[in-house]
Amino acid sequence: MSDLRIFSENIVTPEGLARGEAVLRDGTIAAVERRASASAGALDWGADWLVPGLVDIHTDNFEKHYQPRPGALWDAYGAALAHDGQCAAAGITTVFDSLSLHGRKDGLDRSAAVGPMIQAMDAAYADGALRADHLLHLRCEVTNPQLLTVVEPFLDHPRLRLMSVTDHTPGQRQLHDMGKMHERMSASGRSADEIKQITSGDNAWRDASAAAPNRRSIVALAREYGLPLAAHDDATAAHVDESHADGCVIAEFPVTLEAARLSRDRGLSIVMGGPNFVRGASHSGNLSAREAAAADLLDIIASDYVPLSMLRTAFQLIDDFGWAPEKALAVVAANPARSVGLADRGEIAAGQRADLVRVFRGAGGWPAPVEVWREARRVA
Repeated sequence: MSDLRIFSENIVTPEGLARGEAVLRDGTIAAVERRASASAGALDWGADWLVPGLVDIHTDNFEKHYQPRPGALWDAYGAALAHDGQCAAAGITTVFDSLSLHGRKDGLDRSAAVGPMIQAMDAAYADGALRADHLLHLRCEVTNPQLLTVVEPFLDHPRLRLMSVTDHTPGQRQLHDMGKMHERMSASGRSADEIKQITSGDNAWRDASAAAPNRRSIVALAREYGLPLAAHDDATAAHVDESHADGCVIAEFPVTLEAARLSRDRGLSIVMGGPNFVRGASHSGNLSAREAAAADLLDIIASDYVPLSMLRTAFQLIDDFGWAPEKALAVVAANPARSVGLADRGEIAAGQRADLVRVFRGAGGWPAPVEVWREARRVA
């Protein structure tokens, strides 16, 4: 197969912005050649930016499509396709489907849902129906008394590449401010009885006494299966010390600036949410992603619950914070890839996968992903 060449005046390489052509061959980037104008036969993207395909290691998006309304389940295969299409259209070429093993949400029994969701994504993959590369992130809620029963069937799954230890017990970590938690649930239309049930102590899907042994078991399983482990919502020095001792390599959504600093000191990659950054604040009143960026404590942006927030954040880091383009794009591409052991993607450089996004700067500076390519094939 002959080479495919793409010219851009703004190629984001690891060394900085370059004017030239990316040469694609056999699904990878063969070279990045500097030149003033497009060569004969090259695709000419002009002033539109050429950036690496985004790598999203934490998103709730699949679940939103599986249950688009409280109590209303969608066909799992259709949900997989819808989720995949939305991610690809946002410039995400590698997505970790992050499935929570945490009780119930709006009537959805997450322990019961994880199997059908994984099976549906597997079927879509086998059919060649997916645009993005889908990997699996199991979010292990340590207070779930059935956690190990739910996790164990998927430990050998070929797409499983990340596990995280979470604890959403009301009154601590992300949910330390009970007043704000009550306000959010009231605003969402929950009744006083529903709020009482959610914020009460132990129940059928939450057992505080299970937290410590479950955490030890998940840590041991991550080591046994060679899986990266992420901490989640650490708020205190004690939380960070425990995560470090457990071998966590990623700190997802530290709740305080102190926890973020300590995580950095211990070598953990700090993940914040794109919606938090774009909105300018955490929806739960915790550490602002912009505050983390201002303190240079931001390594990775995940889409969390808005896929398009990743690309928007990268360009806001350039426009509002003065970050070099290569540093800003690394936060949504190379850094998340490396944090989970993926060395073959995330940069516009020779030898990397040809996962590319063509970005047009629209009104108000919005970066629009007008073309998305995975392994040298256009997918959006």
